[in-house]
Amino acid sequence: MNRELPKVSVVTITYGHEKYITETLDGVLMQQYDGPVEFIIANDNSPDATDEVVKKYFLENPAPENFKIKYTKHETNKGMMPNFIWALEQATGKYIALCEGDDYWIDPLKLQKQVCFLEENKGTIFSFTAANILTRQNKMELYYKHKDFKTGIISKKQFLLNVGADFCTASALFKKEIIIDLPVYFTTCKVGDFPLGLLALSKGKIGYCEDITTVYRAYSEGSWSSQQTRKSIRDQFKNIFDTMDQFN
Repeated sequence: MNRELPKVSVVTITYGHEKYITETLDGVLMQQYDGPVEFIIANDNSPDATDEVVKKYFLENPAPENFKIKYTKHETNKGMMPNFIWALEQATGKYIALCEGDDYWIDPLKLQKQVCFLEENKGTIFSFTAANILTRQNKMELYYKHKDFKTGIISKKQFLLNVGADFCTASALFKKEIIIDLPVYFTTCKVGDFPLGLLALSKGKIGYCEDITTVYRAYSEGSWSSQQTRKSIRDQFKNIFDTMDQFN
């Protein structure tokens, strides 16, 4: 195995994902990456059988030799963002890739493609790809594939106007350096993708890949989207506006 490629830390946060986590694990472990992979799974004291499913999975499916599995079930529930930040802080790789416990990867070369792109394009600090969505009706549809974006480096203005933070989180891969000394707006935001997009805008160039590498599962049980109410949506937008003020 070629060990010249740098270490990648794959971060998976999970809560209430017993029905879906197996596909998440499959998508990560099928990665054909020519370098070391650190797989961090942070179970936020999920009340369902997620813990049992994860433990059984690794007993029956040994990880590839270039993988190191780091699984943690918290003794008490931290909440989504504190758990996300905790998991990011555990990462030791040069690059970090994200895949929450109800989403999954479908391209075995996802990590290889994105890391090679960032390695070859100096100053590029963040990348994301096209993605599919699995709807609540269990239909697979095209999700994020932007007509104005072509594979390569995209302008920050394009990213902000056409995507903002509205990229598929499970498609993101970025340099660990962007999360060192996290700004206040990141730690106080209620969701993780929006402040991550702001960090990317402020830290370096942004890369995009037209390949569909990822599936976002919409409104899955236990997901943030499934728990939304009118009040929580209003609170979310207020929080986003506050985050933008702090970013400015």
